[in-house]
Amino acid sequence: MVYRSIPYIRFAYPTAKIESIGNPFITEKALNQLLEARSLNSFKNLVNSYKDFSVDGEKAGDIQRSLDLNMINSVETLKEESPKSLRGFYDRFVEFLDSYNLKNFLKAKVKGLELDITPFSRDFRKIVDLIKTADREEVPKILGEFGLDISIDADPIDIDLQIDRYVIEGLSEAKVPKIAREARDEFVGRLIDIANIRNLIRMKMSEISLDGYERLFLGEGREIAEWRFKDLFMAKNLDEIISGLEGTSYYDTIKQGYEESKRYDNTQILEISLDKMMLKSVEEISMRNFPFLGPLLKFIVSRHFEIRNLKVIVKGIEENLSKDRIKPLLIIGG
Repeated sequence: MVYRSIPYIRFAYPTAKIESIGNPFITEKALNQLLEARSLNSFKNLVNSYKDFSVDGEKAGDIQRSLDLNMINSVETLKEESPKSLRGFYDRFVEFLDSYNLKNFLKAKVKGLELDITPFSRDFRKIVDLIKTADREEVPKILGEFGLDISIDADPIDIDLQIDRYVIEGLSEAKVPKIAREARDEFVGRLIDIANIRNLIRMKMSEISLDGYERLFLGEGREIAEWRFKDLFMAKNLDEIISGLEGTSYYDTIKQGYEESKRYDNTQILEISLDKMMLKSVEEISMRNFPFLGPLLKFIVSRHFEIRNLKVIVKGIEENLSKDRIKPLLIIGG
């Protein structure tokens, strides 16, 4: 009995703590309250009135950087309070958070441009520090030492794909307790599916022509098998891609996002629907893997989207955008 209780005991405190904190800024009620803020000071005061949030800064950019730091602090705190066997997974999750900035940094470098970023993950910080002082021709060798195969003349799409593969592989190989493996594997599978769909949509919207689907395919996830991806790759337009997802759990959400993107004439809303699918997935994983990795995973993924929402709102306030312009860009769940 004692042996069987050990996993529950190890996960009890962090699970109870995050349940008490929650993820308010993916709920419509809290977001509507923030959308009424008409100044950056009002925004900060509202955010800081919620448990576990502390942001500062005078301009939108400063506040956004403070929000990024809040995100990392949330992961690091959870890492310290969770079972030690989860620490490698949290480190890999920070790479997932850093991946967007690293992609932009490498795209700038291969073009001979400079972009200043400071990654939070240890290995990504090493990569950036080495490349900052290196000649452009040395970049592929440096990246190769970290398992990244990116040439000096790489297309932006290839940089994105390489970083995605690196991050996904890291998460899939991260050691977790036996009781948490199924939740980890499902999370990674959903990430693969959503990344594959996102890449197909971007390819079609950008009118990029590729010889074959293999270059774009990140592997099989939970529902998007290779044959289905190949069929979606051959689609003539976005309508056919959306229709091709019918029968998957992603269809309803992405179809709604597609309709809204046409109504608002904003393709970004379509991509946001993919994030909503990810949020829905971790909510389901949380219920199936309670009280182990599931709730912890739901909390940090939801916190990631909370920070995204807050950054969108603060930018909208600075640019004097109406709440009707901002709200369609938010990820709402919970």
